[in-house]
Amino acid sequence: MISTLVVWLVVSSTGNLTINELHRTAQARLALYDSSLRAAVDQYRYLPYVVARHHEVIAAITGTGNPRTADMYLERVKQRSGAAALYVMDKTGMTVAASNWNTPDSFVGEDYGFRPYFSQSITGGEGFFFGIGVTTGRAGLFISNPIRGDDEIIGVAVVKIELDEVESNWQEGGETVFVADEDGVITMTSRGDWKYRTLSELSPEVRGRIVRHQQYPGKELASLDIGQQLAKGTGIVTINSERFLFDDKHMQDSKWRLYYLTSMDYVSNRQAAALFIAVSGAGLIILIILFLRERELKLASQREAREFARIQALNIRLEEEIAVRRKTEEELRGTQNELVQAGKLAALGQMSAAIAHEINQPITAIRTFCASAKLMLERGKTEKLDQNINQISALTERMGAITGQLKTFSRKSTGVLEPVDLKVALDNTLQLLSPQLQQEECTLERNEPDTPLVIQADLVRIEQICVNIIRNALDAMADSSVKRIRIDLTSTKTDVIMQITDTGPGMNEETLSLLFDPFFTTKDPGQGVGLGLSVTYGIVRDFGGSIKAYNTETAGACFEVRLPLLKGKTP
Repeated sequence: MISTLVVWLVVSSTGNLTINELHRTAQARLALYDSSLRAAVDQYRYLPYVVARHHEVIAAITGTGNPRTADMYLERVKQRSGAAALYVMDKTGMTVAASNWNTPDSFVGEDYGFRPYFSQSITGGEGFFFGIGVTTGRAGLFISNPIRGDDEIIGVAVVKIELDEVESNWQEGGETVFVADEDGVITMTSRGDWKYRTLSELSPEVRGRIVRHQQYPGKELASLDIGQQLAKGTGIVTINSERFLFDDKHMQDSKWRLYYLTSMDYVSNRQAAALFIAVSGAGLIILIILFLRERELKLASQREAREFARIQALNIRLEEEIAVRRKTEEELRGTQNELVQAGKLAALGQMSAAIAHEINQPITAIRTFCASAKLMLERGKTEKLDQNINQISALTERMGAITGQLKTFSRKSTGVLEPVDLKVALDNTLQLLSPQLQQEECTLERNEPDTPLVIQADLVRIEQICVNIIRNALDAMADSSVKRIRIDLTSTKTDVIMQITDTGPGMNEETLSLLFDPFFTTKDPGQGVGLGLSVTYGIVRDFGGSIKAYNTETAGACFEVRLPLLKGKTP
């Protein structure tokens, strides 16, 4: 009786220890599989967000640009990122541009409005959908983001990710792991015969929805009938007479669940070995149990240490990638600041003639007043010297204001965003440009509210925006008989709007479509390099705003800048 009890205790204890060890190992493996799968997805997840904000894509969706230009842009992004495909749809679901535009299975012209990711993003959310491509017949993960234009959603940008390499690595690893979607359909697995099987029998409603979405065309979706067993969260499941110990994990930012299965043969073999040892000698039972416990704990600790080291190494690599990306962002930001500074210095150079004229006038007047004062002293008429000295002081203050504004404008940006009154920035700009406006005989009209128009920005870069647009207007009116610039400052509940209108000849459609591209210029060689408006566009987007240009009804051009209104703040 005692021997039987000892044998039972040995076998039961060995089985429980083995199962607990396997559960710990399974949780570690699940964390590793989850991390590697999310890393494979996250390296492309940002692409729809970036593509949706590119001006060529927005122009293709709104019909103001050439879709072929957007096709080639998407093709370049696809080649550099390694994604399976990139494409954009209008708000009806029709594909307007795609990275595979020049292939036989091009997405261009295809209507994918029936796909769930389209309806998810057209209402403002992020789309996340796994299915078989209706055009290519290849399975993949589709991630989408809304395309916005003028405060409304005008389309959807989509990236398709093929996870075949990840699935192949799972199969080569020899472990049993699979991913099931929200309907219980197995979408990725290390066991090829389980793919597109279901955990439970699908209801007619779910099957109808899958058919409508054309999610798994041509797949039977036969059930493994293990849904109720897996619903326990952990335990033993039987699949085709094969018993497994299972653990699962919900994948963050998705409706997928990751399952890790361990064959119960391992547990059975361990129990059989324990039974053999127990039957072989009752006197050695206690020693064997202690030995096995110590050995298994050591092995479990070593496995956990190895898994922890792997996960830690993976985290280190991810941190290094993040550091590289941050460094790249800092370098890009520094390059933009240098372009802004170069633009300011170029502007100062072009305004130098007008500024020199503005300073030479008071210098000439000072000389005259000094000569007059000298004569008064020689003739003893000192009672009128105060008037001459006051005039000289006023002229020097005028010259000091001009040079002070030049010094302020030429300083480098700090890069720190703070509350800025757009009216103050415009005052500084117009004071700097006043000599050039007078020299060009340009009339200035300015309309603005009495209250401050506060935005979150950098004063130096806001002044650069104003200088670039106003100087561009002056250049456009070089041959105009009437030179007039009108500046209108208004606000809505969310935005501050600045409109700068000139009386030049306006711009043609080609110029409007390429206006903000780097190195595009309509000036003669040597007169400009085409970076001013491109830098302006980048600064405005950095501040969370938008800029556009269009021709007015009275034959002239208007630049409209929108920046988020900062409520309840003062500069």
